[in-house]
Amino acid sequence: MAEGVTLLTGAGGFIGAHLVARLLGEGAPVHVIVRPSTELGRLAPFAESLTIHRIDLSDRLAIRACIHDLAPRRVFHLAAETRLPPQPDFTAARGTSAIYLQPALNLLEPLAELSRPPEVVVRAGTIAEYGEAALPYREHERAIPATPYGAGMLATTDAIAMLKPRLPFPVITARLALCYGRGQAPSFLIPAMIDACLSHRPMTVRRPHDRRDLLHVDDAVDALLHIARLAPQDIDVVNISTGEAPTMEDVARRIEAVTGCGEGVLVRAEIQGDPVELRSSPDLAAARLGWRHRITLDEGLARTIADEQSLCTKAG
Repeated sequence: MAEGVTLLTGAGGFIGAHLVARLLGEGAPVHVIVRPSTELGRLAPFAESLTIHRIDLSDRLAIRACIHDLAPRRVFHLAAETRLPPQPDFTAARGTSAIYLQPALNLLEPLAELSRPPEVVVRAGTIAEYGEAALPYREHERAIPATPYGAGMLATTDAIAMLKPRLPFPVITARLALCYGRGQAPSFLIPAMIDACLSHRPMTVRRPHDRRDLLHVDDAVDALLHIARLAPQDIDVVNISTGEAPTMEDVARRIEAVTGCGEGVLVRAEIQGDPVELRSSPDLAAARLGWRHRITLDEGLARTIADEQSLCTKAG
């Protein structure tokens, strides 16, 4: 294969498609692994510029053959199921191994077997790994996941740390804050609120006092590429976050102001239970990697709303 191949899993997802666009802009060959059932709508604009391998990451033999054929120089592992039911139970706990851990191992093992292994593997982790840990979340403190998603992702992070002495390349897990931006599925809160305001369709914001560390997708992609360029040998996990956590009430007000939809569209529900806060410290990323987020919440929301308005205009 050609020198400089970059391999990406999860390319059909929200962050993955944004990363594909940036990687193609660098000019190096880009190969992506997607499940056979993955909808490729987000990748349609790039279909002629990248190579798509339809392989399920649970298919160990097929993944090994693909890896040995490509011998990639950089790998971004973004494939992960993010919309599991949040309720903890035994069924969900058992399922997380097949959903998160086994695919990661199926990817890393053949990479480690290569005569010329990759320079770096950058993995997208999640703020949900921290769960009930003390705020602000810091990489060196014990994570206490509260959902099957967080627990499954943390188990994978820990397994990779255990394997570090056996891996001839660094694997850096970027624990991403909650990302938003152009092209996110409308089932997520921010695009749902924007759509409601632009269409003047009432929507209930069910937990207005919850706080979330919100990261624009362009900042997330910048961070993933920055980590890959540095390929630090001594950092296993790093928070990619803003360190700020506005309430959903505040976010709703900002969206109302930018869209001009006025009051009455985004209806705030009464508080049900204690507010939940998700907020990570960005200090390690700043001190060791020289990375900080650039896009403020106001700028990010304005960009996202402008993109959605443009799509609505084209559709009309």
